[in-house]
Amino acid sequence: MLGLAYGLIEEGLTDQSLFNPHYLHLRLLDYGYVDALGTGLPWLIYVLTIHVVWSVCVPIGLVEALFPARRAQSWLGPVAIAFVSLLMLAGLAAVASFTYQTENFFASPAQLVGTTVAIVAVIAAALLLPRPASDPDAGRDAPPTWLLFVAAFIAGSGAMLCRYAAPSWHVPWLACVAAQLAIAAGFIVFMVRATRARKWTNGRRAALVIGGLAVYGLFGVPTDLALHGPADLLPHSLVIILFVGLAAIAIRKSRAPAEPTALGAA
Repeated sequence: MLGLAYGLIEEGLTDQSLFNPHYLHLRLLDYGYVDALGTGLPWLIYVLTIHVVWSVCVPIGLVEALFPARRAQSWLGPVAIAFVSLLMLAGLAAVASFTYQTENFFASPAQLVGTTVAIVAVIAAALLLPRPASDPDAGRDAPPTWLLFVAAFIAGSGAMLCRYAAPSWHVPWLACVAAQLAIAAGFIVFMVRATRARKWTNGRRAALVIGGLAVYGLFGVPTDLALHGPADLLPHSLVIILFVGLAAIAIRKSRAPAEPTALGAA
């Protein structure tokens, strides 16, 4: 939920790609544009999904897979959290200023107010909603490692294909939106059932993260080509190699003997 709030902050208030029809000259909102909302629904769902999954959850999961012994510990104290918060605000302000100067676009007051209300509501829900009740059948094993990797990879790939392939394949945008929502709902239901009071290992956590990393590495190549051309393939390949190495380290760490714990305990 906090990842969703971050996505709304970045895409709705900061660079305003949710409302700018000419953002980066890519015309991201043409496919499935809804005049009443001032945005394209396929882009809205897609860009918020990438922030929830790949801007927030996958990086956190990767770091916890690399340092499993400190997974349940707070890494920052109050002073460090305040500093990072100020740094984030400064970064958002810089991005907003640069984007406005580059794009010469500013969302309408109604769009900004609506986005702000949505952000506040999502943050409130994240902080106030009760945690799911424990499952009395807590002794059952979680899904096998290979299934978690495959589920993350297939769900992530499906979300990417809806964004990249549906317009060029002339898929009706309502069908694309339905597919996006079905993939998200299906994965959420799968994960709720998989994690509710079951015993998890570090290997299972790492499998989910690596599945997500594999999706971004695969679909990042055509994205990079579309935005920057062949010249950017070398640095992009180096980034992929780096994360393959980090994934290998995470796998090795996950194989170290450890007592399985309930996922919700952390």
